Amino acid sequence: MKKSQIVGLVLLSTFILIQVSLPAICFENNYTESPSLVRIFSSNSNELMPNSNDDHIIYHNMEVKIQLDHSLHVESALVIENSENATIDYFQYVINDSISNVFVSDPIGSLEFSWNIFEDSSVINVTMRYPLLEGQKYVITIAYFLTELHPFFIQEPSEFYTLEYAIFHYLTTQKFDLEILLPLGFGLITGESPRPTYPIPERVYTEDNIVKISWSSLNILPNFEYLYTIRFQEIDFTFPIPTPTSPYIYIYILLAFLGGAAISSLVFFLIIKRKYHPEKSELVSSLLSDSEQAVIKAINDEGGVAIQRRICERTSFSKSKVSQILLKLEEKNVLKRERWGRTNKVTITNPTFLNIELESNAVSKKDNDFDD
Repeated sequence: MKKSQIVGLVLLSTFILIQVSLPAICFENNYTESPSLVRIFSSNSNELMPNSNDDHIIYHNMEVKIQLDHSLHVESALVIENSENATIDYFQYVINDSISNVFVSDPIGSLEFSWNIFEDSSVINVTMRYPLLEGQKYVITIAYFLTELHPFFIQEPSEFYTLEYAIFHYLTTQKFDLEILLPLGFGLITGESPRPTYPIPERVYTEDNIVKISWSSLNILPNFEYLYTIRFQEIDFTFPIPTPTSPYIYIYILLAFLGGAAISSLVFFLIIKRKYHPEKSELVSSLLSDSEQAVIKAINDEGGVAIQRRICERTSFSKSKVSQILLKLEEKNVLKRERWGRTNKVTITNPTFLNIELESNAVSKKDNDFDD
């Protein structure tokens, strides 16, 4: 079997497993601009395409966004189930409004669909990605814009907008969730007359400065229509400065201040220490001449203990010059000399001068001869 066939089989198996095991969950799908294959029938059509008889909707989640220009963008996520004895190849969805910019997809990608346009409704026939067997479930997302339904403006008794949105349920629906999102900078009107919403929503909340109103219904019968009304107005879009509510807020502020002061003091101390207390190598360099630094470096290169002959080889100094330098360093309690056969063994005794990096300006052989 070719590699491409194996990959395709794995993807198809994964998709079927997701569809079969799907519970009644909530979906959050993003509307994309990827084109779907669409067939549009003219408004002269007098008949709908044959529907799928016994399929029903297990879960329907509808999100309606009121745009800043007051157009409505609708996105419906549906979990459908085949209740027939035979397989079905498509799903029919009825919308009792004129729509545009339709996009249909499943969890894999866009789906092919036909779009019947009538005088006051639209019918979308979705071709499924694979035939749906009896008892199987399928997930479809349908997104579109409503072309004629808009909130209308009312000036009395105060200025506000009213949206009356009727939703037609063509099939039996076990659970239906609706959420309407107001435009940015708008909120529901206050007071009891007129009422801001009808029916009373289950939840009204604000997320990312967007007011959201949600309803939920169970066991909706087919060919049933719900009417939702909301009244909203432009609000003063300002952000109040929060006031402390916790009695411990001042303790938190004090601890934060003390912590910041401690960190600042530590940083300041390290800067001052760095400025007025140079590194050990810098200190040693300031105490020793270039020739002395070269000898110290040569001894450290030998591990802190070296015979005098090796010091001469490493520094290119003469024996007499090395002897003079070692004598001076011995007087400064930097090192000590001991007889070692016919030469001397030199050991650094002051730990300050052990294992330090010195950039010594060692004298050249020519300068050494001149000094001698």
